[in-house]
Formats: sequence, structure tokens, C-alpha cells
Amino acid sequence: MPHFGIRTLLLEGGGTINGAFLKAGLIDEISVLMYPGIDGLAGVPSIFEYAGEPDERPAAGQSLRLLNTEPLEGGMVWLHYRVETSPASQPD
Repeated sequence: MPHFGIRTLLLEGGGTINGAFLKAGLIDEISVLMYPGIDGLAGVPSIFEYAGEPDERPAAGQSLRLLNTEPLEGGMVWLHYRVETSPASQPD
């Protein structure tokens, strides 16, 4: 989005919008707050969802590198990752 003059954008979407941005290669960092709770329910939304073809993989060629962890009150943990793209998966 540099052509709009945007250098930093906070995406606070649900799994579908997050998955679309990930598939488009528009996410470079991920911040996750982990709360020590258990639900175990099927069909609960996830951080990244992608409604594409079964053989499509929205995160193909991407991996996460842990940058920082920070323990918070109540047993929560803040995880900060950088999204890294392998050179082989980048467009020419």
C-alpha cells in the first residue's frame, strides 16, 4: 500500500479478512494475546481462515519467526511474530 502513503496498518479483522490479507502477502507481523482458557468447541473461528479451493494454501511459502514474548497478568502471554516469506515463493 505504499502508493497510498501507508507504511503501517493495524488489521483487527476476523479469520476471513486475516486469511485474505495473509494470502495476498500483506501481513508482515502478527501480535497474538494468548489467554489461558479452554473451550474445545468445533467450528469456533480461527485467527486465519481462507475460503478458497481445497488445494490452495493461503500461507504457502510463509513461516513465522518469534520476535518477542511478554508474560502479562492473569497468565496471559503476548506473542509477537514476523511473517517470513521464502525466496522461492515470491513472485518474479
